[in-house]
Amino acid sequence: MKYDLNHLSLAVRLALSVGVFSAAGVAQAQVSTPENPPPADQTAPAQTTPPSKKEAKTLESVLVTGSLIRRVDAETASPVVTLDRATIANSGKPVLGDVLQQMPSISGNATNPQNNSNGGGVASPLLEAGDGASRVSLRGLGINRTLVLVNGQRMANPDINLIPPEMIERVDVLAEGASTVYGSDAIGGVVNFILRKDFKGAQLSLNDGISSHGDSQRRGFNLTGGLTGERYSIAAGLDYNKYDATLGAERKFSKQQLYLSSGSVVAAGSSSIPTGRIQVPASVAAQYGCAIDPATNTAQVTLASGDGSSQADYRCRLSSDTYNYAALNYIQTAQKRTNGFVLANFNITDNVTAFVDAFYNHTSSSGQDAPSPVGTGDGLIISSSNPINPFGVTFSHDPVPGDPNSGYNFQTRLTGAGTRVHSYTTNTGQINAGLRGNFGQTSSWIWDASINYSHTKRDQRDTNEVDIPSLQAAVDAGANIFDQANAGDLLSAGVKTPIYVYTQSTKQAQFDTSGELWDLPAGPVQLSVGALYRKQFMNYTVSDFAVLDPVTTTCQILQEACGSPGRGSFNVKEVFAETLIPLVSDVPWARSLNIDLGVRSSNYSTTGTTTNGKVAIEWRPSDDLLVRGTVSQVFRAPNLNELYDGRTLVQPNLNDPCRGLSAADLAAHQAACQFVPVNWAGNSPAQVNTFYSGAATVGSTLKPEKGKSVDIGLVYDPDWLPGVSTSLDFWHIYLSNTLTAIQADIVVNSCFNNASSPYCSFIHREDNTSRQPGQVFLINTPVVNLGNLSTSGIDYTLRYKIPHFDVGSVDPGNFQAGLSTSYTSTYNVNATPGLPGAETVNYAGTFSPQFGNISRWRGTVTLNWNKGNWNAQWQSRYINHLTALNADAVIGGVNIPVASVLYHSIQLGYAVPSIHTRFDVGVDNLMDKQPPRLYQNGSNYNVDTATYDVLGRYYWARATVKF
Repeated sequence: MKYDLNHLSLAVRLALSVGVFSAAGVAQAQVSTPENPPPADQTAPAQTTPPSKKEAKTLESVLVTGSLIRRVDAETASPVVTLDRATIANSGKPVLGDVLQQMPSISGNATNPQNNSNGGGVASPLLEAGDGASRVSLRGLGINRTLVLVNGQRMANPDINLIPPEMIERVDVLAEGASTVYGSDAIGGVVNFILRKDFKGAQLSLNDGISSHGDSQRRGFNLTGGLTGERYSIAAGLDYNKYDATLGAERKFSKQQLYLSSGSVVAAGSSSIPTGRIQVPASVAAQYGCAIDPATNTAQVTLASGDGSSQADYRCRLSSDTYNYAALNYIQTAQKRTNGFVLANFNITDNVTAFVDAFYNHTSSSGQDAPSPVGTGDGLIISSSNPINPFGVTFSHDPVPGDPNSGYNFQTRLTGAGTRVHSYTTNTGQINAGLRGNFGQTSSWIWDASINYSHTKRDQRDTNEVDIPSLQAAVDAGANIFDQANAGDLLSAGVKTPIYVYTQSTKQAQFDTSGELWDLPAGPVQLSVGALYRKQFMNYTVSDFAVLDPVTTTCQILQEACGSPGRGSFNVKEVFAETLIPLVSDVPWARSLNIDLGVRSSNYSTTGTTTNGKVAIEWRPSDDLLVRGTVSQVFRAPNLNELYDGRTLVQPNLNDPCRGLSAADLAAHQAACQFVPVNWAGNSPAQVNTFYSGAATVGSTLKPEKGKSVDIGLVYDPDWLPGVSTSLDFWHIYLSNTLTAIQADIVVNSCFNNASSPYCSFIHREDNTSRQPGQVFLINTPVVNLGNLSTSGIDYTLRYKIPHFDVGSVDPGNFQAGLSTSYTSTYNVNATPGLPGAETVNYAGTFSPQFGNISRWRGTVTLNWNKGNWNAQWQSRYINHLTALNADAVIGGVNIPVASVLYHSIQLGYAVPSIHTRFDVGVDNLMDKQPPRLYQNGSNYNVDTATYDVLGRYYWARATVKF
């Protein structure tokens, strides 16, 4: 379903029609007006009737998120949800990521401190789990399509945990496309952190928390101080938080990897076990009575007792011989964060102000995996002549020339080397400085000139990764890998610590100006214009011994930890403009009618120029009703990782279409099936080597994603019911040429069906000199432009500041309720448009590893109370039931239902004015709800950590003193 600007009137009528369906479910925290946010120790009042035109003239205009025009109106064409300081404080969360990721408009895959790490060398290294980061996925469109800003300036590292909560005035969340205002990436929407303008005095806050299991402790403090004078204001602060690691073994749902296998739930593990999975000839296996594999005339045994030096120490390996790696993963990563910030303004003259916004973050975090599995598949060889080998055969991946008793497989779990710990040290600094002012005392025109610099460096160290040459030397020297308990220090010599360092920087200069052009009968025409230049750079380095060899597909350590360097940069030049034109004012059918037009032209050094526009309508039929609509073009330029990531090895299964073809068929499909013999049976499906990479690494080019975003809505603040404000918004986002890493089967099938396919060059098969000519050796699967994605739905909010009432002679205090819900109607994906067999799948109401949790309904409901020095909050968060796709590990196409979840949290606060101190306590996940099971599709924890709580009931407390 596509939209263009001519469909605006139809969309407005549609929004009016769907208004009757606004009996929504559950909802959102309190919202404050941007002009008048409440102090941190008060509950935010609900906005009531907007100011009249005469009153508006006395109010200061502000820059509203989603627009370049400075406005008096808090409600505009853009559907912005604002979280104030009170909302953040009442949540009890020490980092902002835990607050924002609970909003109904956020869904799909995201990262947070509940995500563990699976090692180094992975694709898109800045976005790897385990580094303690929290990143946002608005509308389920992914973290790359949600733009994160600080005071309207983009963050180089979109980790929202980097921002200390005490420096925040409010958080604006705009869940619609905003490319004309902010440029690339603002497709699902924008999260804009507005910083505090002034702070007087000093404030110290201490926080602590622990789960009902007695673990997962978090504690920290923040210290903030500020001075404000006639010509200046300065605020500075220091924030520290520490999270303890929590092992998967500490929760029932994660202590063992669970598989849904042929309809039954099986507690399983890895077949790589410390006592070994050892392939021996039938002559050896006969003494144990093992079942013989007739295809290979071999059997598998494992160490049972003794030191492994004698065949009598072994027994037949059973299917139940597995290793429980899940118990050693973290369901909360260990991390420590230290933040510092400085916010300063100085009035140089009456018309010119200098400003500096700067913050710095240092984060130390770690994830953990089980000890490494290792064996002959990794290149290890255990000679038949080695004294530690009692079987008289050589264990190797391939037969050794001249050794007829070779080529037997051996696999073990190197527990003697210890768990693999992935430690991250991340340093991020950002500074935005400049001048702003106006053109004279009487002019309406203002200007802003700024420079922005940010730098992120992440150092990742993976301890206890197996170094194959060193391990081989230790085994050759007599380290008994069959009996790890007695292998001594020689096994520890077989491990190394690879280091992966990622750096990224952004430099930007921007100038913009805005003001009134001329007066129309309905009011002045406003214009904002500007230009910017931005350059972004990335560099990714890998320890020499961990660099992936593209010829052998290996490195000196295990393949899963091999990585590739990457380096690149781009620059962008942009010009932009927006105008607000008042069409009608104070006529019988319209209190006001405005049109907002915007355009942005962006020239990228990598992808060329793209120009995008928007049209927005604001119609207020009466003082208490606003009808709004926006149609805008959106785009996302390929980011540095998608362009310049080095190669990473991935090994999916492939059904090879070249299998079993006649000579004529092979000739017809020569581009895809080069070197394949006639009627070759092959092994299908079979695991193949593929190289993920950025496009530039394989010589490809990329185009931006492009599409349209539509939002049509109503805002109603009824005069007849004071204290009530409600909104209803219909939204639709459509994208084409989506940027994605292509899959191996798409590459092969595309080339098989079309000899001129550009993907044919990605396929590399063994030639006629190989032992297996025609076998796929390698497929490049870089980032490409392929696919269409569209999603649509409805948002509904209701806020009610309940009129004050007395119960007899008792004053019960003041109450305020808030609801917010988001319904996803469609999430349509066509991964291969234009290719044979391509189909569109609606993922709304489903869970899949690729797109995550796209539940149809999400929402929160909040009830706030305050009286005197007391205040309290009850909040409930709802995630609707959904269907987990392809949930069975054995039977394809099996889907299972996943239950809905309702979380409750409470908070109670008391202020002691005599000592300038406030105390807050709270409980999250009050009913101790366990996350629903997704089994093998749920990462390493059997659950969806991007959506559901994994810690259980959680207690927290905070004390804040002002002086």
